[in-house]
Amino acid sequence: MLSDAELLGQQYARETAKRPSPPLVPQTQHLLAATSSWLSIDLDTMASQPGQTTLETLGNDSFWQILEEIGIDGLRLQKLKQGGAARTGFAIDPKWGNGWSKIKNAASIRGIALIGDLIGAATGPCLDFDLALQNASDYAEMYHLIEIDRKDWKLLPRVPVGMDRVNVPWLKLEELYKKGYIPESARPYTKESDWNATAKIQCADGQERRWIYLKENQNDPVLAWLSPSFAADRIASADALDSVYRLGQRVIGIEAKMPSYAKETAALWIRKIGGYTAASTNGTLAELKTAPTDAAFDAPTRPALLHALIAQDAEALRLIYKLYLREEIELNRLVHALEPFDAFACDWTEFLMNPKKSYLYREEKITGSLLRDRLLKEDLYRLNGESRDSLPISTWGGYCALAFGVARQKEFANHVEEIQKAHLLLAFTYAMQPGVFSLSAADLVGALPEGVNRIDLFGPNQNALYPSLPCQIQTPRSFASQLKKILAVRQSSKIAAAELIDVCPIDNKGTLLLLHRLPGSRFFHLLAVNFSRSPVQEKLKLAGIEETWAIDLMSGLSADKGFDSGVFFFDLPPLTGKVFLFQPKYYD
Repeated sequence: MLSDAELLGQQYARETAKRPSPPLVPQTQHLLAATSSWLSIDLDTMASQPGQTTLETLGNDSFWQILEEIGIDGLRLQKLKQGGAARTGFAIDPKWGNGWSKIKNAASIRGIALIGDLIGAATGPCLDFDLALQNASDYAEMYHLIEIDRKDWKLLPRVPVGMDRVNVPWLKLEELYKKGYIPESARPYTKESDWNATAKIQCADGQERRWIYLKENQNDPVLAWLSPSFAADRIASADALDSVYRLGQRVIGIEAKMPSYAKETAALWIRKIGGYTAASTNGTLAELKTAPTDAAFDAPTRPALLHALIAQDAEALRLIYKLYLREEIELNRLVHALEPFDAFACDWTEFLMNPKKSYLYREEKITGSLLRDRLLKEDLYRLNGESRDSLPISTWGGYCALAFGVARQKEFANHVEEIQKAHLLLAFTYAMQPGVFSLSAADLVGALPEGVNRIDLFGPNQNALYPSLPCQIQTPRSFASQLKKILAVRQSSKIAAAELIDVCPIDNKGTLLLLHRLPGSRFFHLLAVNFSRSPVQEKLKLAGIEETWAIDLMSGLSADKGFDSGVFFFDLPPLTGKVFLFQPKYYD
């Protein structure tokens, strides 16, 4: 990759020289104008059509026609390049086959933005790492790779026969720290450390060396973003050039594990070459507040949304939105992503990382540690888990089923309508908020846990709530057809660019009321969601809604509100959401 980075830099040098200096502030509104409703496809789970490669299947014109009809204006293809999540090259992975030019042309014709991912904090074991271990050129500076003097080899663990590397135990790491090989921050007390040690390696200069290197997962070497050669930065910049100029991707995702200074550099560089960036986060408000990217993924509401569904209690979700307001985190900068869970669902990272911070929960001041314990215990009880590690990695459809006590496939038939209704409500809740709404292919077909590994968008899926996309688009009551109506309202009302101004008081614990101000107007927009299994009546009392009509945006009908009144009563059936526009009689 380092060699390819040099070539890519030379190839696009004249092109990038013409570009102006990038703005130093996130260009969120420009991103939203370009794309605000995404479909995300993990290519590892995508089933291709008979006789076609994965990319040829996605290049079918009928697929792009359906995306356009639903209202999707961004397509994110995950793990597209060599190595997938643990990248080993810039090229499209050969296992996806040919067909990118057709995808690129279809996206351009229909005005759908392509979305990709930047190389992450680590690579897979690749040629670059092999050359680094050979101490070749700048390759050794690409990684957190430390040469151990021969006299200190006795401090390293023995590498078993047949293996070329082994994990460094914590006690050995302590000794290496005392010798000055690693900084204090790199020696957390864990049974398996973040460092591997190599066996003896005959290097290109004829010398034998042993190295230790920082790693992710089992063996993936971590890139060094601050080194004299800036080799990792050169690779990331070349990867962005390739994605924007050759692949035609408008938005580039940046993973959460990258250090903040690397994210800032990448965001500026991608902005300079005409792209936008969206950063994944681990789930804290501090990450969202300081993200240098044009958008950031809304991880804090994820466990709270699940909790609202399974506990019929939206208090934790309301708390997150109140914190957004207090910390001045703009909701339209966030990507609200409905995607399968790839890690522990009920993480409550914001409270986990701030154990001594006080939060106001049900008019009670409580520390993050106690609040997380309380919420986690309720999650475990509702999902029949004995410990946090006993909960399954599931899909939203799977957790919707568990919310109704359905744990086995054969029991779904008795509750399928309730499960589908709950699943649509989750999509509605995220789609009717400012910012980007992102939906996964797994959610588009309603994949259940057993069916998430092989998703066929164009044919039947055995373990799924919904039929194929072509079938759904012809059925008015299907998930895709109802999503089409939701996204049409989202687009016409310009909800993506709106501003959260209040988390309104409620009379029922299962209700969420979010008040937004639509862009460039005096209009208020109310999102009202009932996560409970019972009908409720709510009341909104607001000085700014006198002399307005209340319009139910989904039905297009006027709601029962007195024009002169600042009080609005409305009903919410079980597992239902509504959106109201408060429209003055006369307006500019």
